[in-house]
Amino acid sequence: MPKKVLIIDDAIDYITIYKTALEANGLAVISAMTGKEGMEKLLNEKPDVVILDVMMEMPDSGFEFMNEIKAKGNTTPVILCSSIADASQMNFDLNSLGASMVMQKPVDLGELVRLCKKFAG
Repeated sequence: MPKKVLIIDDAIDYITIYKTALEANGLAVISAMTGKEGMEKLLNEKPDVVILDVMMEMPDSGFEFMNEIKAKGNTTPVILCSSIADASQMNFDLNSLGASMVMQKPVDLGELVRLCKKFAG
């Protein structure tokens, strides 16, 4: 059974691009366009890894999602993919966020696939 990746992003273009690359490399993909929908799919579908955008329905939706899964004790690896660091000159603290990796958009698709396979086990 292929490893399952959950993509949470409000931009259908990114979902389509990531999904195409991941499925071409043998990974199963599910997607959500809001943090709320993403949380439902995380709990119901039990993906092996999550690709998460930060700025969705609210500028900090991704951070809220991370805080919620941490509070629930969920340990699914999360790859944050966002342009927020460029926009705000922020430095991410992976330990405080609970993310496994942060990637700047536009991401290197080969690296994204590699990381998904690595974190999915």
